[in-house]
Parts: sequence; structure tokens; C-alpha cells
Amino acid sequence: MAFTGLWVLKRQGVLAEVGGRLYWPDRPSLEQAAAQAGIPLSDVAVHTGRLDATSR
Repeated sequence: MAFTGLWVLKRQGVLAEVGGRLYWPDRPSLEQAAAQAGIPLSDVAVHTGRLDATSR
């Protein structure tokens, strides 16, 4: 998942499914899904991609 650039939620060390999804394309959509599901987010969200995806 290092190069996918997806955002995920982990709860107790396991990927969390919200509304039938396990990943989101950007942080705002992840935050919206978590809020709708009543899942509090920490100040550290997990982004699975690199900041510089061109250096593979």
C-alpha cells in the first residue's frame, strides 16, 4: 500500500470499515466518513502513500 496514496482508518490495530469502505482518496473524505460514523480521529491520520510518489 506504500504507493497507493490512499487514506485508511485503524482501530485497535486493524483497518476499520466505514459504510462498506476500507479506504478513501483524500483526508477530507476520510474525516467526513469518520464523523458520520461517530469515530473520533486522532491528530495523526494514516496516509499510505509517499509525499514524493515519483521516486519509486
